[in-house]
Amino acid sequence: MSSMLATLLTVLVLAVVHLYAGTAVALGRQWGPRALSAASGVSVAYVFLDLMPSLAEQQNLIDHIDLFPGLDRHIYILALVGLTVSFWVETASRESRRRHRAAGGPDQTGTATFWLSILSFVVLNAAIGYAVASPGDEAVEPLWTFALAMGLHFLVNDHSLVEHHGDRYRTIGRWLLVVGLITGWLIGILPEVEIRPEALALVLAYIAGGTILNILRHELPDTDRSGDVLAFVAGAGVYGVLLLSLAPAS
Repeated sequence: MSSMLATLLTVLVLAVVHLYAGTAVALGRQWGPRALSAASGVSVAYVFLDLMPSLAEQQNLIDHIDLFPGLDRHIYILALVGLTVSFWVETASRESRRRHRAAGGPDQTGTATFWLSILSFVVLNAAIGYAVASPGDEAVEPLWTFALAMGLHFLVNDHSLVEHHGDRYRTIGRWLLVVGLITGWLIGILPEVEIRPEALALVLAYIAGGTILNILRHELPDTDRSGDVLAFVAGAGVYGVLLLSLAPAS
């Protein structure tokens, strides 16, 4: 199978996850807390045991291009940006729902907050699609481990997006996220676009930060959907062992 075909199939599978999750939640066929927590554990294990170590090794490449002279932690800065943006969007969504409930309205976000949330995830999805288009880079190899972690991240996150935004996410939002995902992939495969390892590393760092916050917010108590600790630990542990077994010997 050619690398382009592999990346195309990967991005299509990730798109189907968005479409399936949005429909399943709307029809009441939600994953249980244990399954969602196990999926969360898998995604977090991937970020900490595979993605971030690979990106840390590429920090030296970024140092050599003199990007933002005076800063020497670009990877971690972009991860922090991704986490901060996701935290801001989540906080805004919760506050918007609280105001609507207090005013006697439906338990969902307002229009402005909906678009803020969706556009932020369109950017994140475009970054993921761009990363999928470069399967030869060691930071996303093997591709299936990246795709599995991101697919489970989508599945968990889509449950929250439906809860926050209601029918607007199902009818509009999820389709825009699919467009963002495919657009990022198309940009990545353009012959005129050279995916440099430094650029991909920065994109992946942003993805890592956003993924951490998006996943962990589901697992904390006093949130819309408190997680199952044992299932989370099991998911993280099993996938962590798998990732460590696949890691090249140092």
